[in-house]
Amino acid sequence: MEPITLKSDVLVIGGGIAGTYAAIKAAENGAGVVQVDKGRVGKSGCSAFAAGVMFVYIPGEDDLDDWFAAEVRHRGYLVQQDRLQSYFQRIYDIFREMECFGVRFLRTPDGRLERDKGRGRFPLIKFPGLQLMEVMAKTAAARGVRQVNRVMVTDLLVHDRKVAGAMGFEVRTGQLHIFEARATVLATGSTQYKGLSPGHRDCTGDGYAMAYRAGAVLSGADANDIAYNAFPARYDIGPGMNMFVGQGGRLVNSRGERFMPKYHPLAERAPLNTLAQAMALEAMQDHAPIYMDMTHFTPQQVAEMKVVLPLVMEMYEKAGIISRDKFVKPIEWMITAPYGRAGLRTGKDQETSLEGLYACGEAAAMQSFASGLPACAASGAAAGTAAAQFASHHPGDIPVDQTRLKDLQHFALAPLHRKTGPEPDHLILSLLETLVPCDVLVIRHRERLKMALAAVEDLKDTCAPYLAAYDPHYLKTVHESLNMLFTAECQLRSALFREESRMAMREDFPFTDNDNWLQWINVQAENGRMALTKEKVPIEDYKLRPERGKMLHRTWETAQKLGLVTIRDGTLTWNAGLTQRQ
Repeated sequence: MEPITLKSDVLVIGGGIAGTYAAIKAAENGAGVVQVDKGRVGKSGCSAFAAGVMFVYIPGEDDLDDWFAAEVRHRGYLVQQDRLQSYFQRIYDIFREMECFGVRFLRTPDGRLERDKGRGRFPLIKFPGLQLMEVMAKTAAARGVRQVNRVMVTDLLVHDRKVAGAMGFEVRTGQLHIFEARATVLATGSTQYKGLSPGHRDCTGDGYAMAYRAGAVLSGADANDIAYNAFPARYDIGPGMNMFVGQGGRLVNSRGERFMPKYHPLAERAPLNTLAQAMALEAMQDHAPIYMDMTHFTPQQVAEMKVVLPLVMEMYEKAGIISRDKFVKPIEWMITAPYGRAGLRTGKDQETSLEGLYACGEAAAMQSFASGLPACAASGAAAGTAAAQFASHHPGDIPVDQTRLKDLQHFALAPLHRKTGPEPDHLILSLLETLVPCDVLVIRHRERLKMALAAVEDLKDTCAPYLAAYDPHYLKTVHESLNMLFTAECQLRSALFREESRMAMREDFPFTDNDNWLQWINVQAENGRMALTKEKVPIEDYKLRPERGKMLHRTWETAQKLGLVTIRDGTLTWNAGLTQRQ
């Protein structure tokens, strides 16, 4: 079959909230827009399983300085504070615009937004789950965005470091698609390596891998804003943690003890990375399995959760966990696969290091904006607007290197032509076995990170080049597995490179070092290898600055107070009776 060629002013790759907002804003700024997704726009990725809640700063009700400071501290000061300030100034307008599009949020009888507790100190707003992305996708289509579904994009088209579009294949027929565009927006999300989290399985680091091969600079793989999440261990059900803990859900260990109050003042409402660290420490004390206990919830609480999380609650009922509007038993709970967030380094308009390429949502590096749905929407709006303006100022077509295009087409389809070879599921399971143990990327140590990296490199050499696909749909899984393999290598190398505890815990470097490690770690291809470099955070130019010097990481400090570890002269020793892998 001959490739199908589509031309546009702006190409948006990704069908979640960031990509859809980018498409809407590009169209509103006069651009002809094509939006492509390997699933279906509005139905794939994290946004479609949006958990029914979001954090929105509301002027007149909230303290902007308080929200801003909390976000900066949460990210260990590894943020572009000027970008973050701009985000908080835009986010309420983005929220109000979503309401104008038709997204329904829960309000009180007097018309005020319903705000409730979630993770952290600040209140969240709620919306009936599935309608959010349905409205967003329809809004984009109504503005003339051409939505191309079920096309897996594999590579960017680049000429002299200028991005000319992308190419991919239809996941049912295998037909190649070439997208020529004056500006391109990556909104391909992050990855949880196809772990337990429903809604994250379409997010497989696709944008990271194609951007890296094209020569873009990536950043932040070492210190994700959300290192892990947690979901039921025995049921394929989720998300909903914000609602569960906001309504009073309790994490208990195998002894029936509620343990989070001893690890963090907010207990179960602590940040996700703190929850993961606490659960890992409980496991190392042989206090696993862990359970989420919601048996004390009232019927009224359960009824509200059915509005906000309809699919989740329906699945709990089918599994016999809910009966007659009551949770009847605790749910075994566990840490999921780690987020791989090797995002693209971006500037103030979400532009990347390659001309004509923009990145938004979780495809962008973590230091550029806050986490969550509103942040992804705001970054998408900025990227779409900037991409449209770029396209209008660069009206000529960028030449496509035909020789390079043939090489990319061969790369995309090669697994279909192999009669035998390993299956991509083998690679994915091997990655999960390597990355999921909590003493790899939650509680880190040089030797264990090296072991994990060696396993990834072995897969890269002995498995990845020989993967075979039975049909185009399985070809999609092959490319997803290759993209996750790249992300894993990037994440492990970056984790090894950062020699301190900050967003994550290092056994061998238990202190947060504000003298030497207020640094972003950037990654770029260099002579066929992955080159890592430091970039100093311009902290002296920012409003908020941490105390200089070294200080014991807060979770290691708690672990020492609880008698789990002893730290002397910078050296950490586990106390007797703890399970650890050497």
